[in-house]
Amino acid sequence: MSSPQGTERTFTLAELAEHCGLPAAVVRRWVDRELLVPQRGTAGAFSFRALGLARTLAQLWRAGWSAPRIVRAWQLARTVVDDADAALTGLLASIGHRRVTVRTPDGRLVEPGGQMLFDFGAERTGERLPSLRSPEDWFLVGMDAEASGRLEEAVRAYERALGDSNAEAHFNLGNCHYALRRRAEAAAQFEAATAVSPDYAEAWNNLGIVRGELGDRDGAIVALQRALALVPHYADAHYNLAEAMASAGELEAARRHWRAYLSFDPNSRWADQVRRRLQTHGDRP
Repeated sequence: MSSPQGTERTFTLAELAEHCGLPAAVVRRWVDRELLVPQRGTAGAFSFRALGLARTLAQLWRAGWSAPRIVRAWQLARTVVDDADAALTGLLASIGHRRVTVRTPDGRLVEPGGQMLFDFGAERTGERLPSLRSPEDWFLVGMDAEASGRLEEAVRAYERALGDSNAEAHFNLGNCHYALRRRAEAAAQFEAATAVSPDYAEAWNNLGIVRGELGDRDGAIVALQRALALVPHYADAHYNLAEAMASAGELEAARRHWRAYLSFDPNSRWADQVRRRLQTHGDRP
């Protein structure tokens, strides 16, 4: 529980729909067609990878692509791009065209069957991938690299994805810096995420953790209280705030938040540890 929980965050179908700005029924059709697949062993929880795929699917849907059409086109795209995620992203080059056209990861335009097309609209700067990626594309690249453990690559991609309104890019970049033990850089990115999106409870939670590890106990408490003001049932934030309060000698407040954690997440792998904390600090049932 001492590290940010953002890297393990999952999404419900409704949350995917909200992130994409679409009706839940549209996303449910993608799930029914197995364009999106829940994490193994969960009852409808989706990973960051699924969020990236959903955003690409949303762009195709807004261009008028039905779920069956996306399925067929994705199958064709896989004949020229081995990586499934890259094949789907590559289909965005088909928008506005009658035939399936795929943008490969190295920037080429190809048709299923391998026929390469001239891309008169692309810049010829000598750079292959960077000149062809939008911030949204770089965000997806970063998510893929992060999920695969290629953290330095993910950092570079997320840095290219940063924009005035991309709180998620700041959040994910903060998680990568944290995993690379760059606490100050992680804190800066979580702060940026909360500045862009003040209601981002997960970013406030992770900011609280990192501030505490940097020795800013008061700042940690403020951030964690903000997370709980936004989401009162946020179990991890209750745990982290309890730890911060205990370190500050505020044991009654710490016990209150440990008990809240148990009420929201009584069967987690941390629950027994929390019960021991309560016994150690004189909690009375």
